[in-house]
Amino acid sequence: MIKQVLKTMIAVIVLFSVAAYSNFLPIKASAAISSVRLSSLSPDSERGFYTSYWSNEKFTDVYGNTVNDGLGFYDGAPYASYDVAGKGYSSFQGKVTLDSRDVNGDYGKSIVGFYADDQLLYEKPLSKSSGVANVDIKLPKNTKNFFIILKEDSGSKGKHFIVIQDGKFVKGGSYLSIPYSSYSSLVTIGDSSSERYQSTDSYNNIQDINGNLITKGFSLDTSGNVGGLSYSRFSIGGNGYNTLETSISLDARYINGDWGKSVVGIYADDYLLYEKEFTSKTSIQKVKVSIPKGTQYLTFVVNQIKGAKGTQAVTFSQPVVSKAGSSYTSVPYTALPSTIGDNASNGAWETNLSHFGGIIRFSNGTLATSGLIFESNYGGDAYTTYNLSDAGVNYFKAKLALDSAYLQGDYGSSTIQLLADNRVLYSQALTRSTGIVNVGVQIPSKTQEFKILVKQKKGAKGYHNVVLGNAVFQKLPVSAKLSASRVSVANNYSQNDVVTVKSLAKGNVIKVYNTKGALLATSKPVTSNYTKVAIKQLGTAKGNVLVSRTTSGVLESDPVSVPYAAEPVPSASVAAKQVTIENNKNKNDLITVKSLSKNDVIKVYNSKGSLITTSKPVTSNYTKISIKQLGTGKGNVLISKISTGKVESTKTSVAYKAE
Repeated sequence: MIKQVLKTMIAVIVLFSVAAYSNFLPIKASAAISSVRLSSLSPDSERGFYTSYWSNEKFTDVYGNTVNDGLGFYDGAPYASYDVAGKGYSSFQGKVTLDSRDVNGDYGKSIVGFYADDQLLYEKPLSKSSGVANVDIKLPKNTKNFFIILKEDSGSKGKHFIVIQDGKFVKGGSYLSIPYSSYSSLVTIGDSSSERYQSTDSYNNIQDINGNLITKGFSLDTSGNVGGLSYSRFSIGGNGYNTLETSISLDARYINGDWGKSVVGIYADDYLLYEKEFTSKTSIQKVKVSIPKGTQYLTFVVNQIKGAKGTQAVTFSQPVVSKAGSSYTSVPYTALPSTIGDNASNGAWETNLSHFGGIIRFSNGTLATSGLIFESNYGGDAYTTYNLSDAGVNYFKAKLALDSAYLQGDYGSSTIQLLADNRVLYSQALTRSTGIVNVGVQIPSKTQEFKILVKQKKGAKGYHNVVLGNAVFQKLPVSAKLSASRVSVANNYSQNDVVTVKSLAKGNVIKVYNTKGALLATSKPVTSNYTKVAIKQLGTAKGNVLVSRTTSGVLESDPVSVPYAAEPVPSASVAAKQVTIENNKNKNDLITVKSLSKNDVIKVYNSKGSLITTSKPVTSNYTKISIKQLGTGKGNVLISKISTGKVESTKTSVAYKAE
């Protein structure tokens, strides 16, 4: 008995010793994982939210099994939101299913989405065949609100009842790593102005082309009777967003049969980021574009032509803007014609980001989301003018074509001109075979008025419609202007005149114009630090040329005006009677030229035009020129004269006798 007591005491002492010693040993740190049941929390806001099924019955899963821990959702657009800021939740786990009592028969369509603030973490269409879906999603570390968003479209028997089973927030795990410093849904931002815009906040049944409902997004459509324009504009200025992402498609309800056609455009202010025509065969388009720095508005535009059954609807799923990193896309300042504002017009219509002036349709039938249309049905030439004196733009570009609806048959003839202060910058005659022409013209600095003029002759069926799709004015970088000191002009007599430009960079291109702006010559890209540009003839009198430089990838510089002197006057020709030739034997031959002026220079050529000799400047009224040998036989030489300040005269043929 005593031995047993001693053994027990020794064991206790050892146990306490080990415990005491262990307090001084290093402890391996480990994150404590814990969880909070979703059913134990009350939503901060909710709709169509249930904690028990109707008359306190238990929920079931799609297979009829009782769900002991679950939440139910039933409505056109049920949801629940939870404030999770500072709670340390790293993930959400649970299951999603349909209650078995509402699955046999037509209960329509359902979809569920889980969001951390505006970021979609999980989305799934639900049906009887989707079973019980496991959900295990990480949350971004700084999530403020967790949303469960559902959309339902009724069937003939009503709607599904959706169950979130065994939902729980987990603490202590790893967070979702995302690169965004900011992330916002355009639906949350809300439209600042719009036409026929429907968002999931107010309209439940928005679908993609596959027939799936969309949990967060919007749709654009137009009147089924006439088609036209719809748009939505979102104010994003001052938030530093540099990326836009969304998925675009037609709504599945408007693809079977003739619903016309649609073109979609996305604009950053007036700058076109994305444009595509959608048909019933166009799959869902995932779009990711860079937002230029300083963008104030994003505008989504849909232009539509109606079909026999009406018009399509275009849906935008998960439209989000974010700031990823610190880089931004740089684009030139761009302004639609309506932003500049026209001074006067006739027979000209503009479709822009909020006004429908007519469908912009090219000769091949494709569409654009903005542009100008010209037609002469209203008497006189069609035109529009713009005051550019303080607009800050120097370039105009567009896609030029005839409207495909005005090609078959006699619609007369059309010519378009682009003018700056009545100077024609561009002219193009348009025919059925012209196709689509990319037009880009540099607008001279100090231009006051820019004019687009369409001259038309009527045909048996009327006039063409001329379109300038995606027409914009821009401010583009301009090459540095040349200084006059780097340019010299040789106005030569009886040969090409030459413009020489020094101190250039490789790749520079030089253009020479007359004072009226007509192009005289263009150099090849410079390969050294200078270039010489030959011009057939500037004329005999003095004058000026305009010389510009174009650096690679940059617009042409303003021209510099450079003067040139009059062509030199040719010297008076030598008359044959002024010349005597001694064809001597066994000594130098001698040519004497009389009746000269002081400093005249005489040149002697053989009959083939090869120079034999040149005299020194004359010191009296004649000169004697010694030539080693003209030859033993008779022949001819050519004599010319160069007088002071003049160029060489024409050559005079003078005969000589045999030795």
